[in-house]
Amino acid sequence: YLFLIFFVLTFNNGLKAEEAEKKFIGFIDSLEGSVNKGKDDDPIKLAEFDQVFEHDKIKIGPNSLMTISFIDNSLLTLESDSEFNVEKFDSLSEEPSFVINIPKGKFSFESGSIAKAIKGLMTIKLPGKKKEGLEVDPPIMILGLRGTLITGSNIDDNKKVALVKDSLGNVGELEVTVDGQTTNITEEAAGLNLSGDNQIENTTLSEEEKNEVMSTMNAATVKASTQSAEKIERAITKKL
Repeated sequence: YLFLIFFVLTFNNGLKAEEAEKKFIGFIDSLEGSVNKGKDDDPIKLAEFDQVFEHDKIKIGPNSLMTISFIDNSLLTLESDSEFNVEKFDSLSEEPSFVINIPKGKFSFESGSIAKAIKGLMTIKLPGKKKEGLEVDPPIMILGLRGTLITGSNIDDNKKVALVKDSLGNVGELEVTVDGQTTNITEEAAGLNLSGDNQIENTTLSEEEKNEVMSTMNAATVKASTQSAEKIERAITKKL
């Protein structure tokens, strides 16, 4: 019996130490439907105000929607059947950096302080899914943001991204790199589409598409800025 108590205490202390080593980078600001993190065979169900850590692998279920507030004041919304993880988050260095990986799904992202810093590096990766029998990896679309709002998707073999006015009415800059070729986008609603056969096409959001993205992100920004201090404190101190 004493051995069992000792084992439980040791195991719990190990879990606390492991959690303490994780880097807290944000929290779930709003959630509709189901969202899980971790391995497929042992998923952890997430809820509103749960913490998000660097390297967490998060999956959004069918008919679901989630918004994450990061500690640099950036916002990420993800729709049904999306997956993402943060490869790197460093807001304290002289050259801060933030790298998000989205293997699957539809998203919108409004930049925070890292992307707006003079030496800041804000990157979103849209990797391709490797096909059986092919030795060559599919191309990765790499998005470099400079103080802006973007919307995009990584579904099947197609990748899309477009530049939109942020919640303050500003249009920043978006660098899109595919196979070493970089395209700079600075005009509102302009974007690129990378098809499964690696063809790159210039695109333009319709007025309806643009307004939908702006409306969704503006609502998320307002909600994030009006969360009570009590709720934000609960998110920061919550134990998963």
